Amino acid sequence: MKFWYIVLFLFLLFSCKEDEKNTIVPSPQKEIPTIDSSLNSNKDIEIDNKTQIQDALVKNILEKKEKRTTFKTKSIFELWQQYKFSKTTAAKYISENNLDSTIVYLNMAANAAYELSREDIATWQLNNIGYYSISEFKKRTDYERRIQQLVTIKNLREKGLHLEETKSVFSDHFKILSNAENYLYKAQLLDHEFEKSNRTEIIERNLEFINWVANFISDGRRTK
Repeated sequence: MKFWYIVLFLFLLFSCKEDEKNTIVPSPQKEIPTIDSSLNSNKDIEIDNKTQIQDALVKNILEKKEKRTTFKTKSIFELWQQYKFSKTTAAKYISENNLDSTIVYLNMAANAAYELSREDIATWQLNNIGYYSISEFKKRTDYERRIQQLVTIKNLREKGLHLEETKSVFSDHFKILSNAENYLYKAQLLDHEFEKSNRTEIIERNLEFINWVANFISDGRRTK
């Protein structure tokens, strides 16, 4: 009987030791690194800023496209209305001796005629700018009287003084002619698309007059 007690005791003892060997002891848990909330929030802000910039750029592009698509080309009727209005307004300023406004509206009339593919009409409007500018120049400088006196004065000293005075007066108002010259060159350029005509000669005479005045002021040293 004692023998069986001893066998049972030894069996239980070895069973306990075997369980100890097979038992897994948990290792100390490593600390999980925490996420820096401040870094995370800054990243969110950066992303938001980029998104806002991209949205603004897209919006700007769309607005520009919308402006281009809403642009309407003027109809033939609208262009003729613009031409007639410009001519009527120019006539009003011509009667008031307002050269600057006359030029503005004659040029508008020329642009409208050009868009209508009426280069012949546009050419006349540009030439008219030259014509009214030359007329204004002659009026402000008392051109006719001065030129007549240069011919009739016999005394050489008086003639010389009058010549220098006339050059000075012409020079003071030459800007009127230099501005008109630009429009006359445009008229000449358009006129070259047509056969030579009376209009061609008129444009050339107006340009020749301006060149003559420029040479008169500079003692013939001007080059075209």
